[in-house]
Amino acid sequence: MAAPSVYQFPRYYAIGYRWNTKAECDFLQECVATYATTAAKTVLDIGCGAGRHLLELARRGYAGTGFDLRSEMAAYVNEEASKAHLPVTAFVDDMRAMSAVQGTFDLAVCLMDTFRYLLTNEQIISHLKAVAGHLKPGGLYVTDFWIPTRWDHVANEMYQWEQRDGETTVRVFYVQHPDSVDPVSQTFEDELVFAVEEAGHSTEIHGERTRTRLIMPQEFRALVEVSAAFDIVGTFADFDIEQPLASSCTSWRMITVLTRRA
Repeated sequence: MAAPSVYQFPRYYAIGYRWNTKAECDFLQECVATYATTAAKTVLDIGCGAGRHLLELARRGYAGTGFDLRSEMAAYVNEEASKAHLPVTAFVDDMRAMSAVQGTFDLAVCLMDTFRYLLTNEQIISHLKAVAGHLKPGGLYVTDFWIPTRWDHVANEMYQWEQRDGETTVRVFYVQHPDSVDPVSQTFEDELVFAVEEAGHSTEIHGERTRTRLIMPQEFRALVEVSAAFDIVGTFADFDIEQPLASSCTSWRMITVLTRRA
């Protein structure tokens, strides 16, 4: 029997990743105010996880739709939305296909490194076209993903943080595995580990090692151009519209705002 995965524990996932939700949603609203041609009322969350962005944006007046590869995540989002009486729906789908997505949206988001599950140029281009097909004219797509702060750190970084909700503490470890690097495909394996303390008990839960893609800024720009689906209107080093990505930045994250071509 396979060992439990962190993705089977959406409540712990929600607690562990809650730390920057307000700032990230503030940033998304600033992007809408700055770049959207019409007021955004509907949002599609690609790889929504435990739904922290969907639920927060719904509290701010958006109607939210999200999907995740994990049924546990989708069920958790729907349960939380129902308890809070929020206009949010989540379902199971794969971002490489998006076969279950219906309708069009004002805003699409793909956050917290989810975009790097697209492992080939062909998958990225196909995905961009699919997202554009579910956006209204002038609709925005906001992505973010990890980029190395130094060349010798490629696939060799680890981050950790801790969040608490009542008597539950979740310490999150994001680990990259340098032994798994494939320099031809620009892919490597990374992993999430949760150390949970709850009701006097300690549990360590590992996420399975997952292969992800290293995407560099100039490369991403080229792929967006090839897709002919979007124009890039802003690239940022953090969830701060006043902080554009630059060579002097020490951020390990690139946030890109794209607008759907007519």
